[in-house]
Amino acid sequence: MSEVAQKWGDAVAGRGFSQVPNYLLFINQFIDKENHLSPLELLLLVQLSGSWWKKDEMPFPSMRTLSIRCGTSERQVLRAISRLEELTLLKRVKRRSKGLIASNAYDLSPLVEMLQEVAKMYPNEFPRNVRPSSRKGDSST
Repeated sequence: MSEVAQKWGDAVAGRGFSQVPNYLLFINQFIDKENHLSPLELLLLVQLSGSWWKKDEMPFPSMRTLSIRCGTSERQVLRAISRLEELTLLKRVKRRSKGLIASNAYDLSPLVEMLQEVAKMYPNEFPRNVRPSSRKGDSST
């Protein structure tokens, strides 16, 4: 049984997990008060991060999907995405599928760059050893 399944249970673990950097969860601590993210804006960044499976493939959930996941209207999602663009935390990228307009993709590289800068300015006070163990049964990580 995986550590995730042990912690959360098989049914929850079976749905999958996303990696969300703690610096993203704490982002409002590191930016000017007038630029603090609203709960919806932060939730959208978490949702987009959770939809970003491969480094070189941008996430592309539809506005409808995002609105359902966030429990709000598509219009509110659109407003929040626009503000995240204004804050240069993401870029919307138009997509086509079989010649038809498809849902936007979201370039999160501006967010990645910003969080890397935050990490430099505010180093982790309690770092963890996250290197994979080279020996079976080694619990030093």
